[in-house]
Amino acid sequence: MERTKEEIEKEIIRFLDDNSSRRADPSQSGSGLRFGTPCALGTSRDNMPRVTPIDFYNDGLTLWMIGDPGGKLADIRSNPNASVGIYSRADRSKENRSMRLWGKASLLTYREQKDLYMEVITKFGILDSFKKFVRSDRFEKIPDFESVRGEDYEARLDKLLNMETMIKVEPEGIVLSISQPGGIGERLIWEKEG
Repeated sequence: MERTKEEIEKEIIRFLDDNSSRRADPSQSGSGLRFGTPCALGTSRDNMPRVTPIDFYNDGLTLWMIGDPGGKLADIRSNPNASVGIYSRADRSKENRSMRLWGKASLLTYREQKDLYMEVITKFGILDSFKKFVRSDRFEKIPDFESVRGEDYEARLDKLLNMETMIKVEPEGIVLSISQPGGIGERLIWEKEG
């Protein structure tokens, strides 16, 4: 049975919704986030590929990730082409789904686009998680935050917001593979129009 582009898009979004990190139940302790299935973010610079396991958040088909300072950010600044793989350990006794996505990555920082940055991290519950972290004992033990030890809450939060970069991956193409028990499979292919 042939599926329409809208049906394929719905299946892909359902897969992303089921696997992405999201805001946790506020009555539970912890960071305030419910972590989903990590993805593998593929970037490249100077013809050297790099794959980084990282948690993701989705807004429809668009993926967002928190990018700590490191090589993946330099890669994206140099080459915005990115790929993402999301998969789970195969249990051949039940349906398995995995996804490959490729598209353009961009970086969003607090310093350069404060309003949009705050909107994104608030939407996914990341801001609440950051606030919990800067109030915790763990914050004081991390060398990156030595310059704000003993400072007030606002200075500590500002330091963290300025350190973290949001990575946005807008898809150009997606393949969702669905494997059924007994070896029957289906590949749903989505491509950006234009």
